[in-house]
Amino acid sequence: MIFFAIALVATPPSALTDAHQGDIACVAVIATLAEKQRTGTASADAPDVRQLGKKWAGIVGNRVTTQSGQPRELVAVAMAEAAKAEFQRPSDLARINYCAVQMTAELANADSFNKPLPKPVTSK
Repeated sequence: MIFFAIALVATPPSALTDAHQGDIACVAVIATLAEKQRTGTASADAPDVRQLGKKWAGIVGNRVTTQSGQPRELVAVAMAEAAKAEFQRPSDLARINYCAVQMTAELANADSFNKPLPKPVTSK
């Protein structure tokens, strides 16, 4: 009986949606930019993403894994393959900026989510 209940609760993994694939593509854009910045070959016009890119990749990976039900390892492979493909393409500053804005917004949201609530003000 317990096994039957567990089987009902478990949901099978779903295919990665267009939104998931877009998020993974943006992570690849940011990862490629970060590597080019590390080696000194990135455009000076691009935002510096070396520090925040890893944190955001973790957030996106966790979200895609949770929403799709796919194993973490499969999502990591998808991200690595997307980054390899992105590294072969010429840099696109408009796409970089689009992904950087998305990254910044999601990191700000994650930071505000993790902050403790302010202490209540007591009246005298």
